[in-house]
Amino acid sequence: MSDDTRFDPTDRSQYELTRAANVVVPLSPVRKARICGTLALFGALTGPLVATLPPAVREANFSGPPLAAHLGVVAVVLAGTVAAGGAGLGLVALQRRLARGPEPSDDQVWTFLALEDALTGIGFVTGGLGVGVGLVLLASGHWGVEALEALRRNGVEPYLSMGAIPTTPLLATAAGLIAGLGVLTATVVAVDDE
Repeated sequence: MSDDTRFDPTDRSQYELTRAANVVVPLSPVRKARICGTLALFGALTGPLVATLPPAVREANFSGPPLAAHLGVVAVVLAGTVAAGGAGLGLVALQRRLARGPEPSDDQVWTFLALEDALTGIGFVTGGLGVGVGLVLLASGHWGVEALEALRRNGVEPYLSMGAIPTTPLLATAAGLIAGLGVLTATVVAVDDE
């Protein structure tokens, strides 16, 4: 008699089988949530990127302290951070619901799959693009004043001020820390509770 402990598909629930055949990104919801939490945590780099800009870039682009400036690109980073953090928490909640039971009905299976794919898209695409593009634009000042002038000639203003909306680098840094660490902590708690 063989001691074969290979995977047996009959041990899987209907939800797991349907999910394996239809989910867009073949990672567990907790792993996806960890990626979202990491993306949100990258939003915390906003403050350090702005705080370490070269003096020539600071003088040419900011009238006051750069960390207190209301920048439009910081709104992009904030939107990405919130999207990644919210999607990560949603994926953790979905995983907890599935682990807690009961087994979803046939209609609920498709609803949960759609929810998982939607949260994955929000976290990976909206979150990833918002945080990634925003941080790259904020970091463009580290390449010097000439690089900023080249961006401006192409219609991109990385340090455009938004006076009415409080989108400061310090706010984005705090949001990134809170959202990223919150999601990563929730994934640890979700796994420990199972």
